[in-house]
Amino acid sequence: MSLELIAAQQPEVIRALYRFKNEVFKDDHLTFKEKELIAVAVTAVLKCDECLELHANKALEAGATKDQVREALSVAMYLAGPSVIVGMPSINKVLS
Repeated sequence: MSLELIAAQQPEVIRALYRFKNEVFKDDHLTFKEKELIAVAVTAVLKCDECLELHANKALEAGATKDQVREALSVAMYLAGPSVIVGMPSINKVLS
C-alpha cells in the first residue's frame, strides 16, 4: 500500500505520521543534518532506494557533504555488508 493511498483513505494516520516525523527530525541533541545522515544509513540497510534518495538529498540540503553521505553509507556497509548498496541506483544519482 502506498502512502498516497493511505493518505486518501486514512488522512489522520498520515497527519500523525508527519507530526511524529517533524518531532523526531527537529534539532535537539543531534542536528537535522546528523539525523538525515543516520536515515541515509538506515534506508540503505532497508534497501529503500526512494527513501535513500530522499534522505541523502535532505542531508545535502542541510549542509552535509557528499563525503559525509558516502561515510554514512560506509557505516551501513560495515554493519550489513556491501549488498546494501548493490541495486540502489539513487546512490549514483545523489553522489555523482
